[in-house]
Amino acid sequence: MPQHSAETTDCDVLGPLSLLVVEDDPDTRSNLIDILEMDGYRVQAAETFGQALREARWDEYFAIVLDRKLPDGNSENFLPQLRQLAPQAAIVIVTGYEDLTGAIAALRNGASDYLIKPVDADTLRARLRQLAEKRQAELALKTANARLLQAERLAAIGQMMTGLVHESRNALQRSEACLEMLGLNLQGQADSLDLVARVQKAQKKLHELFEEVRNYAAPIKLQRADHELRDLLEETWENLVWTRQGRTVSFHLPQSGPSPHCSVDASRLEQVFRNIFENSLAACADPVRIDVAWKRATLDGRPVWQLSIADNGPGMSPEQRQKIFEPFFTTKPTGTGLGMAISKRIIDEHDGTIAVNESCAEGTEIVITLPAV
Repeated sequence: MPQHSAETTDCDVLGPLSLLVVEDDPDTRSNLIDILEMDGYRVQAAETFGQALREARWDEYFAIVLDRKLPDGNSENFLPQLRQLAPQAAIVIVTGYEDLTGAIAALRNGASDYLIKPVDADTLRARLRQLAEKRQAELALKTANARLLQAERLAAIGQMMTGLVHESRNALQRSEACLEMLGLNLQGQADSLDLVARVQKAQKKLHELFEEVRNYAAPIKLQRADHELRDLLEETWENLVWTRQGRTVSFHLPQSGPSPHCSVDASRLEQVFRNIFENSLAACADPVRIDVAWKRATLDGRPVWQLSIADNGPGMSPEQRQKIFEPFFTTKPTGTGLGMAISKRIIDEHDGTIAVNESCAEGTEIVITLPAV
């Protein structure tokens, strides 16, 4: 299937809206692609419905431009299957005057619109712009609802954990005092003192768990200021000197070009970087290599910096990539599994995004976008 990408490389990763064109006439297909790419859409094309079935990426499209008559059938026959394959996509039928009756039938069967050949460029642009705005409004509403639900859940968890931490702190302090007294009474009894030390260590871990869950559920209030991300990355890395002590590790930042400049909460962002660095150090065998790169991009029409942090570790399975930002998911033998979940909340509060690059061939690459200043 021919695939065409717009010239605006800033959107390559963040992604302009994608659509599919299914048209058997080469000239018409080429004209449609040219028109759509000029408006910044990512266009994929097929000559037949069968080719589209084999090669299309159905979950990516906000719209499908479909010729009513194709070598392997009519749009009326394809619509039921298209509605199952791409339920989120609007379907625009392209038809000749003699096919108007069939186009109306297609509308009754679930198509969103139809256009008469030869397709008028301005009409096509206007129809797709309306569909794109509708799609973006639906996504914005879905995101807002999801954030509201998440906020309600976090508030409930926060209230529960605040009470639990308060009560547990009192109990832990009492038991810690008793253990210290017991330790004094067991002087000279190495085996018993070792057991006391293990209990104290377990109590400390339990207290840390309570605090981390409480912090995860607590509202994030940012204290923004303009910062160079290079400085924050370097400072975070330097603060991990004891974590990487005795390891063979190399850390690489871009040596040329402008440094990302963003309005961020420095302390919170360093927390995100620290979580990513610690995950890489835990996952990678020596010699460890961590590479940072950045570039300008656009997200929802606004300028952003896209930052990637990649390591040379074993990489992640599809299941791990899917669950990495879920609370309590971890691949480490110890830990709460909240580090990356908290990181996602912090980046979300900065109106940015964080994700795992699924196309990374080796190691793990975390991609962060933050609004530029």
